Amino acid sequence: MSSVIVELQREALDQNVSVSELLRKALVVARKLKLVELQKWIENELNGYKDEVPDYRVASGQIRGWNPYNGWIPLIFEDPKEADALSKRGCSQSIAEIEDLLQGESSTLHMPYPQHIQRKLSKGFGYETEVSLFVGRGAIVRIVDSVRNVVLNWALELEEQGVLGEGLSFSEKEKEAATSTSQNINNFYGPVHGPQIAQGNQQAIQVSSTFQVDVESLKALIANIESAAQKIDIPPDKRAEFESELATLRAQASSPNPKKGIVKEGLSSLRNILEGASGSALGQIMLEIGKMLGG
Repeated sequence: MSSVIVELQREALDQNVSVSELLRKALVVARKLKLVELQKWIENELNGYKDEVPDYRVASGQIRGWNPYNGWIPLIFEDPKEADALSKRGCSQSIAEIEDLLQGESSTLHMPYPQHIQRKLSKGFGYETEVSLFVGRGAIVRIVDSVRNVVLNWALELEEQGVLGEGLSFSEKEKEAATSTSQNINNFYGPVHGPQIAQGNQQAIQVSSTFQVDVESLKALIANIESAAQKIDIPPDKRAEFESELATLRAQASSPNPKKGIVKEGLSSLRNILEGASGSALGQIMLEIGKMLGG
């Protein structure tokens, strides 16, 4: 029979094996060897964290607020310490959810702040708005790679202690040897000193900034524009272009397979045209276009 510990090492080195699959096998090993601390860590990774997260799950990014005309814009702080504290947040989602997020094409993801923090940060913009921490894709990839490294280093240490396991069985001698291995996750990951993180840091990453076509929202936007057309004063030299872009969006909204690039370009052109227009209904329409473009 093959050694389950060697299999664990091999799968930890194989990028085609998902980390969630790897952890499920590691959970079997940890339970059979009665390694309680490691079992708890694996279960937290598989199910998501309810309390504090490990240091490697802390992501840094840029704080941005939603502006109906310009999309997501950065918030500038007078106090660098406050900016540093609020720009570091923990990700509590399960490893499977994180892996699923990384399946998308986006290079940036964002983590909305709790409402009480959003209200405080909104004062920096001068109006009530949504405020999120935008983090690069690399920060999320690092979480997955860190978990993979923990499993690999743990499996290597088990082998060094003579714990191999035949199939999924371990001898009493192997169980005894396994308990002498370290169960401190940082010993497998490496020394990491956690930063001070803002209150509410366990909020999950919720939204990818990748542009997607929401056909129902697009149809609703077109209907709103059509009903408000008489209340919008568009410069005469832009009226024909406005009608053309609107017709393009209508065609895409009716298509069984709307083209993401065409819709995005059409919405961007509409926004540019309407920035030179005026009218009482314009604000809400610009807000809707901005939300669709902002992801």
